[in-house]
Formats: sequence, C-alpha cells, structure tokens
Amino acid sequence: MAVSRTIVLPEQFEIDDAGITHKPTGWKFAAYPGDIASGHIIKGRLGDKLETGEDFQPDAVEEMAWRLWLGYLKAKRKI
Repeated sequence: MAVSRTIVLPEQFEIDDAGITHKPTGWKFAAYPGDIASGHIIKGRLGDKLETGEDFQPDAVEEMAWRLWLGYLKAKRKI
C-alpha cells in the first residue's frame, strides 16, 4: 500500500540571509555568516510523522528548499 505524503509548498519555508527553514519539520540550512552559499544542515523532524499528522517526504522537502534557496541567492545577487 502506498504511503500518503503531505505536499511540500513554498509558503512552508522561511528564508533570509541566515538560511532557509521548513517550518513544519524544522529542517534548516544555516548559512555561514558572510558566505550565504555555504553552511550546514539541521535535519529537525524531517522523515518523522508529525503530531499534526503531516508526513513530508524528505527528498521533496530538500528539493524545494534548494530550489527556493537558489532563487533567493540569485535575486539577492541579481544573477
């Protein structure tokens, strides 16, 4: 039986120079100060079924996060 996953949406993310966070799971890319293209990842509850019943596919969260982060960097640097 297929597992029903929660849809990942852009509005579930917070983005600023410090990084990008998927609010429901706490997954975060924390950018290094002065170098917003480098940083580290905090997995949070990614991969866990949340108390709310939400169940996000980890690959989908990370793919959306990287797409949004790249768009943020391009807009910030006007590339």
